[in-house]
Amino acid sequence: MNDSKKEHWQVKASNYVYTDPWIRVRVDKVIRPGGVKGHYSVVELKGGIGVVPVDENGDIYLVGQYRYAPDVYSWEIPKGAFENFKPAKSPLQTAKRELLEETGLTAKKWIKLTTVHTLLGSTNDKVYLFWATNLRVDKPRPGKTENIKVLKVNLREFHKMVDRKEITDATTITAVLLWEIKHRQVLKILNS
Repeated sequence: MNDSKKEHWQVKASNYVYTDPWIRVRVDKVIRPGGVKGHYSVVELKGGIGVVPVDENGDIYLVGQYRYAPDVYSWEIPKGAFENFKPAKSPLQTAKRELLEETGLTAKKWIKLTTVHTLLGSTNDKVYLFWATNLRVDKPRPGKTENIKVLKVNLREFHKMVDRKEITDATTITAVLLWEIKHRQVLKILNS
């Protein structure tokens, strides 16, 4: 259902006020629909992927790591950014790379769950979410700056971790919820 029209904003000028390998901050001089003039700041991110790796018992692999910006230790699904702002690799290729790096897992079967925008009001961030199954366990290959722990939990424990605020990452909660819905649909079909 897409019953809304794209609004027409006039961009009179754009100015990058900050750039680094991970983010770019742009301030646009705009005229909004209805003629209101002003400025709009946009944080441009490279976009990325998130993977819900599920083993044959229905257990989910999570990764734990310290997140500097919110100053929290976070349990989340394996995820990562594209290598640059104009990715040469597909979302699936990036997902396979990140899953192996962070968990040491490879998967024979990949199912796309959806694509989400993480912060619609201020960024262009777009994250592709996947479900990975038929897993093979190997050794993780984290990047130099990553200090990651791997944890395998069942769905009940995942929900308890959300309730205890041990999992607060919106992408993780969304991805696992979508996996749970799709998984139940598959089971319903198989059992009918």
